Amino acid sequence: MEEVIDNSALERKLHNISPLFILWENIKKLIFPALIAVFGVGSRSSSWEIYALGGAALISVISIIQFKFYRYWLEDDQIRVKEGIIFRNLRQVKYNKIQNLNLIQGPLHRIFGVVKVQLESASGGAPEAIINVVSLDAVKELQQILQKQDGVDEANEVEPTEAKKEQDSILKLSFGEIVRYGLISNKGLIAVAVFFGFISQFIGDDNPKNIRSAIKTGVNYVSDGVQSMVPETSMLGTIVFAFIMLIIALSVLWILSIGMAWLKFHNFNLTKKNSKLAASLGLLTKLQATIPTQRIQTITVHNSWLHQIFDRVGVTVETAGGVNTEQQGVTMKQVAPVLPKAQRLEFLEQIQSDQEWQNLHWQPVEARAWKRVFKASVFTWGLLLLPLIVHSVWTYAIAFPVMIIWSFFYAKAYIKNTGYFITDRMAAFKSGVVFRKETYVRIPKVQTLRIKENFFDRRHKMAKLELDTAGATPGAHHIEIPYISYETAEKLYAQVTANIKDIEFEW
Repeated sequence: MEEVIDNSALERKLHNISPLFILWENIKKLIFPALIAVFGVGSRSSSWEIYALGGAALISVISIIQFKFYRYWLEDDQIRVKEGIIFRNLRQVKYNKIQNLNLIQGPLHRIFGVVKVQLESASGGAPEAIINVVSLDAVKELQQILQKQDGVDEANEVEPTEAKKEQDSILKLSFGEIVRYGLISNKGLIAVAVFFGFISQFIGDDNPKNIRSAIKTGVNYVSDGVQSMVPETSMLGTIVFAFIMLIIALSVLWILSIGMAWLKFHNFNLTKKNSKLAASLGLLTKLQATIPTQRIQTITVHNSWLHQIFDRVGVTVETAGGVNTEQQGVTMKQVAPVLPKAQRLEFLEQIQSDQEWQNLHWQPVEARAWKRVFKASVFTWGLLLLPLIVHSVWTYAIAFPVMIIWSFFYAKAYIKNTGYFITDRMAAFKSGVVFRKETYVRIPKVQTLRIKENFFDRRHKMAKLELDTAGATPGAHHIEIPYISYETAEKLYAQVTANIKDIEFEW
């Protein structure tokens, strides 16, 4: 294909400081493998780790050199990006196809007055283009061009004024709300799991003796310290001490969770302007992410038992195309990490003002379906508890009846909390016992519609109705209405089909 170049467009390069940032990004990726390779290799059979580390270092050097070959042009109707040394890659992205302009600023970025830019379109997967390091002036110029495409004359600043943020803001998180989110999310468990996973790499016999000896010494030191504090008293004293240690462990986990939440959501501010949502957040690394409201496919309200304790909910969205995971780039799924439950409907109206959020009338599923849930739960627990027979038949004989009682109350609660709501403009579904979720979809976003029946559904004259959207992520909570009569499923199917037929499909 012959390359068409707009000679009137000025050729632009990455900032001269780019190699430093590329080097740092590669160093962060190599730190963990380097530690494993240097300290974890104790035999020749593991020498491949050294070779893999050398190969990764070579790739890092090549990626640093590539910045010299990176070019981009801001043409009249598109941005054109060229990159690569041996294998050249040319991307031409129309301005009107760019859905999101996301900005990333770490501590080093702010020191040098630069920013990393991520451009998203509706094509899905990875970002259309990533401009690693450019000046704030270059970002402002690109923002102005995109705003003209949206018919907006006012320039959007890279750092909006406080007055502007306050005017357009629909949700701000105070430190107290961030603390609540940290307690609800319990992300501290991730940090603990990573730590123990890292330590486990050095415990095996194939590691150097000095490494194993150091870890053993540390473990013995902690163990001796704990045992020295154990009171030599009655059984009651031991139980009290164990309870205190459990509280201390939970407190450490909560502190870690709050710290991680603070790093991520510090100064969180969600604004809405010109049918676009924009979020700014972050303590060390500041992020600015945008998403057009018309791209939102589903809205999910999260209401776990911890949310209920704090009288809060969380709100996430799925979009068509764009970035789907944090490994691919900036994501904006948590439009409300934590929100007072009383403000839920008001917030949803801000996100999608064309829906009648105040008139939600949930319809229950078949009440008799609790028996099916109960039988499935009892059967599952019966299989899971079978290994207890090897340990003790009496243990199994005690545990299984307890699980039968638990299954009974769980089945009743599950059917009680499961419901749906379908109108000419919106479909909604809620379910869950411990982790309750409500998912909402605008009818024009429905891409596929189907009725499903398994053997047990046919036996009980029931069915499941599923509504899929373009942004459906596997494993997420979607519109999948189970345990409804087949006649009801057919009526709902006909209703949604008629509405889809009369309304133009929207991405």
